[in-house]
Amino acid sequence: MTPRMLKAIIAFHLLSLYFCTPYVYAVEYEIDEKINLSYYPKGHENHSELTQVNLLIPKGVENPPVLIWIGGGAWAYVNRHNEMDLSRQIAKRGILVVSAGHRLSPALLGEEKHHEGIQHPEHIKDIARAFKWVYDQAEVYGYSTDNIFVGGFSSGAHLSTLLVADKRYLAEYGLTPANVNAIIPVAGGYDIPEYRDLLVSVDPSYEQNHIHAVFGSTNEDHIDASPITYIEDFNTTMLLFSESDTFQYSFGFEQQLRDRGFRDFQVVNAYDETHASLWTKMSHQENYGYRNLLVDFILSHVRRDN
Repeated sequence: MTPRMLKAIIAFHLLSLYFCTPYVYAVEYEIDEKINLSYYPKGHENHSELTQVNLLIPKGVENPPVLIWIGGGAWAYVNRHNEMDLSRQIAKRGILVVSAGHRLSPALLGEEKHHEGIQHPEHIKDIARAFKWVYDQAEVYGYSTDNIFVGGFSSGAHLSTLLVADKRYLAEYGLTPANVNAIIPVAGGYDIPEYRDLLVSVDPSYEQNHIHAVFGSTNEDHIDASPITYIEDFNTTMLLFSESDTFQYSFGFEQQLRDRGFRDFQVVNAYDETHASLWTKMSHQENYGYRNLLVDFILSHVRRDN
């Protein structure tokens, strides 16, 4: 047994003990929901029903931390409304949650196909604009710009990481990764050429019908879209989740960060869950341990006034 495997088994058993212990939050807050708020102004070319957010505001919480949450769906099926159950589970713990949508790529695989859509970098441009909107609304909704977290599941994990890894998109709005308190990518991919090669080895049609549809047709396009490309400048606190289906993507990202000497991140490997089961349980299961870890990470990383 390698040291890496032993470490993983120990971590898994520690998490199992954590999950078996009854966990009760002191307060459960009621939520005020504000739906379909546009983050591009009317008249902007990207203003649409997709470029909107849903706000879930815990009632009675003064200056709550904020989590901008980006749903998964292969950059083509993302629906902010599908993230509302998970958002409610988090918001009732005293965190203001922003369920953010973005424009979608063509979806040429599966039963639900649509041939029109956008390619990288348009998704991340939307997310940067959504972040700017949240940043500007702090006084309106009563939170501090010092405590904005960004997270997401699957394709949303990729986008939440790219937002701070590639500084160009926040820079367009006069912001930097320092304006993001921390990120929480859950079960994502961070090296698009690696992601492409794995999918194509299973089914060659993925290259044209998924990878090219989302990221463009060249290797340079795929490198540009990869958070791991910008790892030398990566400097954002992070809680990194993986599960049994996406472990190798997170592991490669984790190892390169460690090799570079970056240590300001925590890793949770949910070996007992699949890609689908992790999202389902995070969204719907009461007192779910992995979701509790996400909530606790946010609450423990709130920046306090000096």
